[in-house]
Amino acid sequence: MTTEEHARDRAELLPYARSAKDVVAAEASDADSGLTAAEAVARLASLGPNAIAGEKPPSTIAVALAQLRNPMNIMLIGVTVVSFLIGEISTGIIVALLIALNVVLGARQELQARASVDALSKLQIPQAKVLRDGEVTLVPAADVVPGDIVSLEAGDIVPADGRILRSATLEAQEAALTGESAPVPKDPGVLAGEIAIGDRSNMLFQNTSVTRGTGAIVVTATGMRTEMGQIATMLTSVTRTRSPLQQELDSLTKVIGIIAWTAVAFIVVIGWARGTPVDELLLLGTAMAISAIPTGMPAFVSGLLSLGAKQLAEAKAVVKNLTDVETLGATSAINTDKTGTLTMNQMMVSTIYANGVWFHVEGEGYRKLGAITSAAGTATPDFTRLALGLCLDSDATVSDDGDVVGDPTEAALVVLAAKLGVDAEETRRRYPRLAEVPFDSDYK
Repeated sequence: MTTEEHARDRAELLPYARSAKDVVAAEASDADSGLTAAEAVARLASLGPNAIAGEKPPSTIAVALAQLRNPMNIMLIGVTVVSFLIGEISTGIIVALLIALNVVLGARQELQARASVDALSKLQIPQAKVLRDGEVTLVPAADVVPGDIVSLEAGDIVPADGRILRSATLEAQEAALTGESAPVPKDPGVLAGEIAIGDRSNMLFQNTSVTRGTGAIVVTATGMRTEMGQIATMLTSVTRTRSPLQQELDSLTKVIGIIAWTAVAFIVVIGWARGTPVDELLLLGTAMAISAIPTGMPAFVSGLLSLGAKQLAEAKAVVKNLTDVETLGATSAINTDKTGTLTMNQMMVSTIYANGVWFHVEGEGYRKLGAITSAAGTATPDFTRLALGLCLDSDATVSDDGDVVGDPTEAALVVLAAKLGVDAEETRRRYPRLAEVPFDSDYK
């Protein structure tokens, strides 16, 4: 099969609407042995690396020129030119230094704000478990190609879009793509018709995470051809508009400019009519223009926005442009139905009901610190057997720093067990699991 024929077959393919066997055949792969190393190299050279292409970062010169296009700086440039023309070199130098200060401060703050976007690159997983030449091997995620057979388990990040070949209680967290906070069960069954992304239960998508179970996929899309890649493409094609603050500053600058230059022209005309020398009139007009124009406004505004960007960065929010800070501040309403997207996306046990008494569980999120108390002053009973069940009936692991691998609900129960004095990892070593009957909605 030629590269052109392979690309045409893939373009006509709806992976979720065909059997796993048909998808593997369409990708010219083998479910038992995967691609050969030579074929993987050829596809990588033809289709490119499995990476999300980011926007080309602006050069320092481009950012500086953007600062010079500020209406306030444009007026100051005009004052500088007039100052040099009439021989007021010192005045021209001072105003030029003010312009340079505005440009340097504005460009510096803008570049610092845009640098925070580099944090998005950390979403890309460094390696993936791929079946090639009949053997499972670790390869850089950027080298994964369509047709690769990728093995996944709880805690893994999906390296590319793929059709599920096999699964064992497989669940994936797709909040980053669909906004659904709850993990989505996955199975290899065939789906009929046009199905929305959030309902494609036989597909896994790049940069989503496996929270439970194990499985394998055949890769159907990589890089910018993935669902994440399409979102990135839409983001890079968005046309930016001036923020409300920028629009108001532009209007203010125009008003100040009209008033200042009208006054200058009025004085120059009157002075010329009275016989005042032209150089004195120009000097007087220049002085009036400088006094009327708030020369420090661009630097002041950039400083305020930079402070806001810094505070957002400390809260782990990515700020691409300084004006985004002001736009966020001007937002009066957000309409959403995706609770988990706007909250910490964490689950926790807050209360326990036992023997007719409500007990409060202290602590937030997935931190393992917190006491069990009762509002009625009742002594806390021995919950050891409950804690053992919570640990042994779940697969999630939670580090002391609150990092979770596995299902969020199970993670919340493991944290509760820790607060009850039982460590999940130690308990599982003492009581190793001999067999497992997965939950099924039919027989509960």
